[in-house]
Amino acid sequence: MEESPQVRVIFLSGLIRGSDDREPEATRVLKDSRQASEIRDRVAALLRHSSGPQVLVLDLAGFALTPSGLQELLLPLAQRIRGGEYGAIRLVISTADAAVADFVRYMAQAHQLPLYLTPSPLELSEGIPIGNLTTTESSTLDTVFALGGQVTASMLAETEGLQPSAATNRLVKLDREGYLFRLPRGRREGDVYIEPRSATSRVFEGPYEVSHTSTDSG
Repeated sequence: MEESPQVRVIFLSGLIRGSDDREPEATRVLKDSRQASEIRDRVAALLRHSSGPQVLVLDLAGFALTPSGLQELLLPLAQRIRGGEYGAIRLVISTADAAVADFVRYMAQAHQLPLYLTPSPLELSEGIPIGNLTTTESSTLDTVFALGGQVTASMLAETEGLQPSAATNRLVKLDREGYLFRLPRGRREGDVYIEPRSATSRVFEGPYEVSHTSTDSG
């Protein structure tokens, strides 16, 4: 397959500063929805200047989150991303806290949010897609990832024993729902579909640095 345009991975994290994948103690506490909304708006301001396909890894390590704070931080942002307000962005939530992960799963299912969930921001390959996915859709995403993360409809059809039209429909639907990137090419080559967990072009950012005034030390 021809080399496709790279998908950038943007890390929004206080953890990445030391390139350390250990879970730190909670140092920032979101006590109310106002604090969470201020952080969310700072993240949103960065996304408005983004271009090209991007994987946004929102790392929750180091935060003590109430359910209302987590919902205010995540839900409006994920809904805007799903609606295409910021362009081609796929959202990955990173947390090693099982309770937080469960709440994120609940929100993804209840609000039909196309999300990926990973225990470590440094290991996208360990992530899982969550939301209102059927068994077939989850299996298709795993197949795309197993094939190197970049496929055409013909590749998927050959691997899964599908008709080309059926493979195309699966990939188009997953792109439309917010789980894949679709990169158009010529009709002969066929469009390329990229699974976010395979993205490797990484850019480390830390907007939480500018949000410290919105949080209290625990």
